Amino acid sequence: MNKFVLFKNEFYLNRKTFWIWLFINAGLLAIFAAATDLVLSNAGLLELLESYPQAILDSFNINPESFTTYEGWMASEPYVFLALLLGIFAMLLSATSISREIDGRTGEFLFTTPLSRRTIFFAKAASHLLQLTIVFLASTALVFLLGRAVAEVGNAQGLFLVFLTAYLLSLVCSGIGYLLSCLMDNQRTALSLGVGFVLLSFLFNMLAGLEGFVGRLAKLSIFQLFDVLAILKENALPPHPVAAACLCYLLGLIVSSEILARKNLYL
Repeated sequence: MNKFVLFKNEFYLNRKTFWIWLFINAGLLAIFAAATDLVLSNAGLLELLESYPQAILDSFNINPESFTTYEGWMASEPYVFLALLLGIFAMLLSATSISREIDGRTGEFLFTTPLSRRTIFFAKAASHLLQLTIVFLASTALVFLLGRAVAEVGNAQGLFLVFLTAYLLSLVCSGIGYLLSCLMDNQRTALSLGVGFVLLSFLFNMLAGLEGFVGRLAKLSIFQLFDVLAILKENALPPHPVAAACLCYLLGLIVSSEILARKNLYL
């Protein structure tokens, strides 16, 4: 077995998860895109949104002024759900990468091959990164194609950068998922903790507009890393959050590979 065979095998093992989440993302974004005309042409909706508490609007990146354009609409609720789904998909891949081999006893064969543990780990991670990137690019391409069909995309660059932040957040989730997978020998435990982290982070993000201790919990959410509406307006990514997201992913890879390399495996 060589690195390329392991890469292909990991891609094949995760094929069902890949296709399911690809269709879930595509279907959800298609529904949101189909509702564009209803949202943009509904003056009563804007009045209704302005009557909502700001905390609720902030939870879903909703700015009533942005509901006048296709990209403003897609940067609100559709973006929030895309970031959530990509984060969960990243966890499904990363949190089970090593724990599945140990829990399922397939590691008895895998970790006795001539390949080092680091090589095995990074071959798996490369496969996951490719699948995550394909889902992101396919989802983004669909949004732009549907945008041309149902409305005019006036700020294509800003919309792409907004969606790119969802991809960066999914990389953060991947880095955390690899740590869990290498620390936990039980697949279900690692996966439960990983998905629980994403959902809890999403919940904290929804509390961002509240005051007091509950509102401060929002600072623990990875979904607070990027100001999506500011990115859409300025057509630029803030360098520090981007660097932080990439650093989390890289540290997750490096630390996890070291943990796996030094870990005593009881298979």
